[in-house]
Amino acid sequence: MEKKDKMSGETSSVIIVEASAGSGKTYTLAKRYIYLLLNPQNDSEIIPIRSILAITFTNKATVEMKERILELLKKIALGIFFSAEEEKDILSGMEKKYAKNKAIFIVGQIIGHYNFFQVQTIDSFINTLLLGSALSINRSSSFQIKRDYVNQLDYCLDLVIDEAVTDKKIFNL
Repeated sequence: MEKKDKMSGETSSVIIVEASAGSGKTYTLAKRYIYLLLNPQNDSEIIPIRSILAITFTNKATVEMKERILELLKKIALGIFFSAEEEKDILSGMEKKYAKNKAIFIVGQIIGHYNFFQVQTIDSFINTLLLGSALSINRSSSFQIKRDYVNQLDYCLDLVIDEAVTDKKIFNL
């Protein structure tokens, strides 16, 4: 899905990659992240990592994604590729010297502003969103999200079972 921001004229997009385990999702997403970072159309002194968010399902995938992105940036910055095919695949048509200089700049930005390097689990993203919107949803800024949800699910199931006694639709469901 791609959307044009009317105010700034910038294009924003959401890219969803669905595939089975071991099919190269992390590599594909890391390459896309690198492309967004190094894209010559984004050539400015603005920190590009601040405007990119990658969401995964597990903490392990988050760590793997960050490692892969940093590994690809290192390859580009040092000009060390396993093969000409790998170089072509990673650079995606960008000029090598430009990509190298930009990769060196981006690595410096990541080191200096690691908090802007946003690769998160969907849970941590939602928690950040909720905490950032606390006042808008009439919550204290110090409210905490319960992580032990099993008790809440058990309670909700009990309520549904109680309702099923008097509500035929719920009973049939």
